Amino acid sequence: KNGVIRMIKRIKPNNKLFQSNEFQKDKYKFFLILQNLGSETLELYSDEENYVLCRWGLTWPTWIWTKDNFNINILPEIEEAIDLYRLDVDTRFTCKKELYDLLVKDNFEALGDYYFEMGYLVCNKTIEPKKTDGYIDYVTKDDEQVLTDFMYNESHEISDVKDFSFEEANKEFKKRLDAGNYYVWKNSDNKIVAQAFYNIVDGNAKISGVYTIPEARGKGYAASLIYQLTNKVLKDGYHISLYTDYKYIPSNKAYKNVGYIDDDVLINFSCTTKNIKSLQVK
Repeated sequence: KNGVIRMIKRIKPNNKLFQSNEFQKDKYKFFLILQNLGSETLELYSDEENYVLCRWGLTWPTWIWTKDNFNINILPEIEEAIDLYRLDVDTRFTCKKELYDLLVKDNFEALGDYYFEMGYLVCNKTIEPKKTDGYIDYVTKDDEQVLTDFMYNESHEISDVKDFSFEEANKEFKKRLDAGNYYVWKNSDNKIVAQAFYNIVDGNAKISGVYTIPEARGKGYAASLIYQLTNKVLKDGYHISLYTDYKYIPSNKAYKNVGYIDDDVLINFSCTTKNIKSLQVK
């Protein structure tokens, strides 16, 4: 098309693109790319300037970073890159709204039916939430059964989390426990009612896995937990952020109540299936 030379190629995790000013200003928003550059099943494609596509496992969405206001002439090339990642199952992608809108406008034929707006929230200063009973506590091995159940239920309740089997939920519990920075809120009966954890990459702490058991909602437990975690992280000098499902009201309310603000929206979308076994660039 238009005699444009295709610049798409497979790149390595140490590519200069990740140090460019354009990517650096988005690096916290695209934290999951940085967090997963060490994956053994990493698939990275880029033109080393305007965009990068990153998938770290077949069951996870492919994240697409594009520089702001990129030249519209490279849209066909980005579409070609997206095509490389389409699988013989429903394939999910995450990108900036700017790119998604351009794909729609261009009638990109591979777009699927799934569309989901994910909020990217940051906090620079906390607001103290209303007082609630209970206290924050570290997660220990003793919490395994309770929190495996949490993780299983959370995955089946939140729209953009992959549904875990009990085995997968248990594996996830162990992973979080090993990584540290995993906390719960216990009520005045010492019962675990909420959980959250965070991990740090490149100066940014990302909070995730926030979940309150249904019967304990509306009491401010999650807000108190996030408030304490956020204070700890900010005091340690890190930038702090999280991604949220706007349709999931309980946790969104908790984030806003303790001082998180909307910074941007990322779009999760699907592509139709394609019979392809592996990524190949002609």
